[in-house]
Amino acid sequence: MNKDEESITYRRSDIISILRDLNEIVVSLDRIGSEFEGLSGDDEYNRLVEEFLTEWKVFKKLSRARTLLQDAFSYDLGPDDMCELEREFQDLEYWSRNSTRPRNDGSST
Repeated sequence: MNKDEESITYRRSDIISILRDLNEIVVSLDRIGSEFEGLSGDDEYNRLVEEFLTEWKVFKKLSRARTLLQDAFSYDLGPDDMCELEREFQDLEYWSRNSTRPRNDGSST
């Protein structure tokens, strides 16, 4: 079987927890965006997004989801001194002060 076709099993409760958090985040950000038309400008929009990210502990929830999902993968190093996920992620773009916008269209593979 091709490695891309292998199945990985997760506990149902973990997947439901991740999906609940992701749904909460996506729907809330969509609602904030929908409210943007009635807001007094970018400053208020930015304040609402920042408040949401902080008060709703979005970063903690995303980090937890990543941890739960990556635990199913091997951390063993290959001949290239990388684990499986390092190899899969080596071409990812990350925000930096010098690179504030993605080079691609933002869609996943």
